[in-house]
Amino acid sequence: METKTSDKIIQSAFKLFLEKGYEATNVRDICREVGIKASSMYFYYKSKQDLFFYIYDEIISEYLRFIQGTEILMKDISVEEKLYTLLKCKMEYYAADISKRKFILRYHLFPPEEITSTIREKYRFFTNEENKILFEAIERCRNKKELKKEKIDYYLLVYKRLEDYLEYQMTVSNIKLNDNAINKLWATLSDNSAI
Repeated sequence: METKTSDKIIQSAFKLFLEKGYEATNVRDICREVGIKASSMYFYYKSKQDLFFYIYDEIISEYLRFIQGTEILMKDISVEEKLYTLLKCKMEYYAADISKRKFILRYHLFPPEEITSTIREKYRFFTNEENKILFEAIERCRNKKELKKEKIDYYLLVYKRLEDYLEYQMTVSNIKLNDNAINKLWATLSDNSAI
């Protein structure tokens, strides 16, 4: 089955935005890759910025759907086990298509000047949505008096630090740490708290 023109535009734009950057990519580059005229692209997307944010929003929405659908968050297990298992699931998710994670990291770390404020707004929204999902899952454990608020805060801090580190390592090296390495890092961080 032939790929639709809109899908080809998205694929080409994603590749160029990732490789060349937002500023260095223009509509002509995208159209040349797809083999269409600019007027054809504007039929689907009103501007380069519109196309960029379509791609950005799709990646983020897919990620949030993944987290929301992660069954581990609904299981009746400890907060530590829940977060540790979620961390491993997220690393598998990132590893499945690291280019999407690189795209997001690139534009969160180095947002182009003309779209910086929009990216920051979207990042705040995305972070809040992800945190809501995590807090809701953890709150279920807290309601069972498993854990005090300060311990929950500590687990979340450990979780976020380790996730950021692992994500950075995977993105830079294109190598996913194995489960044993993740387990050792998690144990080291959580042991330091005397939980």
